Parts: sequence; structure tokens; C-alpha cells
Amino acid sequence: MIYVGMDVHKKTTTYCAINKDGKIAKRGKVASGDAGWLDIISQWPLNEVLVALETGGMTWWVVDVLRASGIEPVVVDARQFKMIADSKKKSDRRDARTLAEALRGGLAENCSVAIPSQRARQARSLMRTRHLVVKQSTSTMNAARSLLRSVGVSVTKHSWANEDHWEKLLDNPSVPIWMKPLLVVYRNIWEALKKERQDLDAMVVGEQAHWPEAALLRQIPGYGPIVTMAVLSSLDDPHRFKHSGQVASYAGLVPSSRDSGDSQKRGGITHQGRSMLRYLLVQAAWAAMRSKKLTPNMQKWTRRLIVKRGAMVATVALARRLLILGHRLWKNGEAYNPTYPELSKPTA
Repeated sequence: MIYVGMDVHKKTTTYCAINKDGKIAKRGKVASGDAGWLDIISQWPLNEVLVALETGGMTWWVVDVLRASGIEPVVVDARQFKMIADSKKKSDRRDARTLAEALRGGLAENCSVAIPSQRARQARSLMRTRHLVVKQSTSTMNAARSLLRSVGVSVTKHSWANEDHWEKLLDNPSVPIWMKPLLVVYRNIWEALKKERQDLDAMVVGEQAHWPEAALLRQIPGYGPIVTMAVLSSLDDPHRFKHSGQVASYAGLVPSSRDSGDSQKRGGITHQGRSMLRYLLVQAAWAAMRSKKLTPNMQKWTRRLIVKRGAMVATVALARRLLILGHRLWKNGEAYNPTYPELSKPTA
């Protein structure tokens, strides 16, 4: 068996192949692209080749090329693998050799990630684009508000978005003449991004045609089209998680822990995993708190937690519950019921 580690970059791919005894069979560098990657694996019988590579911007392109050739690669989580294989002597050749050694020793599988389906890749790209547009829109508005504060003019988010208030703002004598053209630039950028966001929201709704499961999740309070698509595209396949607790961990919504001997310490959530999914679930939790569709048990539990731990902790805990509930309904093919049996209480 030949174990191949590939360190993929935009222009070149460095590879290292070792045999079952750990000796280097071949190493080198090729141009990144279909031809270069196929040249690497064509040096040995395909049924004797195993390939490992790290997650990155070109990972799924490499995966598609290798799969078309009959090889199922192991994709390693770059963040986890870097912590394990961290070295002060870093180079592309060393990284490729380390990947090959990890594949041979079974370590690569322990750090591997699930390869998303084509529909999940497509939906994730759409959701990332929308998230970027939303961030840019918010950043543009905040920059304009900050500029106004420098001359003592305070503008709320609502006032900035209101057309009548915008006209009054330009007529405000407290706003210097030199500043008004700058505000117009910010406003034009913000309005353009707002239009793009509306178009992307419509695309998200249309994308759900590829996800029949969306109808199940849309019944859950807080699950609008955006949150539903974020959950579906992030999880991709509900059966790849052995239990719902893994789903919460995947989104970084579980408490951090540091256990050593008899000492057990619990902290805030890990903030690891898919940050966009975590952000949208927290927004969904805020909306669910105001929804009449939330089950009585969840309403009581949330109110108690607000009193005991505060609104923010309660919101994050509810976000975790909503994700777990969505996963269970999707996995079991069940419809949401306001009298749904109470889930086991997660640690706040």
C-alpha cells in the first residue's frame, strides 16, 4: 500500500508517498490542477493508493478529481492537525510527509472531516456570500454612524435605514458640508448591499427546492428560511452524527471544559466549529423566545434560566436546544409538535 500526503496550494502541490514500511517511495512537486494531481496517483495502481490532504480553499476540487479516478481521499481538519503536527521546522515537504505518515499510522482518520455533498457545497457557498454581504452592510452603516458621532450627531440603526430620517440628516445644520458627500457614499454602498442581500435571501428560498427536509425544520420556532438553510447545509447528513450532543459540539454551542484528575472546570461555550451557524442559531433563539409556537416546557425552562443565569446565557442555551431539536426531527422524519417531549436538559 502507498500512502500519499498532498500539501495543496494555489500554484503548486507538494506530495510525499511512503510505503507500508514508512520508507519514501516518491516525493516531488506538481502544478496544481487536474493534470498534476492525476500525475501523482498514476504512478501506482489505484487500488494500492491512499491519499490525505488538509482542508483549504481548493480541497473539494482535489476531492472531485481523485473521486473521479476511483480514490476516496481522507480530508484532515487543518486546525486539529496543525496542533498535533505543529513544528518549528515547517515546509511544504514536511507537511506532505507528515500527512503521509499520519495516514499510514491511522492518525489522519482521527482528524478527518466529512466530505460534503454537492448540494451542501452549493448551499454553503450561498450562505457564506450572504453572510459576507450582511457583515459589509453592517460595517458600512456603523462607519457612517461613527463619522456622525465625531461631530456630535447620534443616529440609530432605525433612523439610518429610514428614508425620511436620512433626508432630515442631510439637512441637519450640525453636519458639516464637507461630511455630507462622504455620507452619501456610505448610503449608496449600504443601499446597494441591501439590494444584494434581498436578492440573496430570495436565492436562499429557491435553494430549498433541493432540500425537501426544509419543510420539517421550518415548523420550528425561530427557523426562518436563512436559519433552516444554514442548519441543513452545515449538517448535510443528520445520520453522520451518532447523537445530538455531537451536533451541538459541531456548532461550538457546548460548554468548554478542563478536566485533570479530580479537578473539573466548566466554562463558556467553546466557540469552535461553524461560526456562521452558531451566530444564526442565536438569532433564531431570540426570535423563538417571542414566538407562541415554542413549547410550554421550553418557555418555562427559558424563563427560569433567564432569572438564574441571565438573558444571554439563556439565549445561547436555547439556541443549542433548537439545533438539537432540528437535528432530531430531521433524522427521524418527524414534524414539529408544540407538545414535543422535553429534551434532556443541557448544561447552561
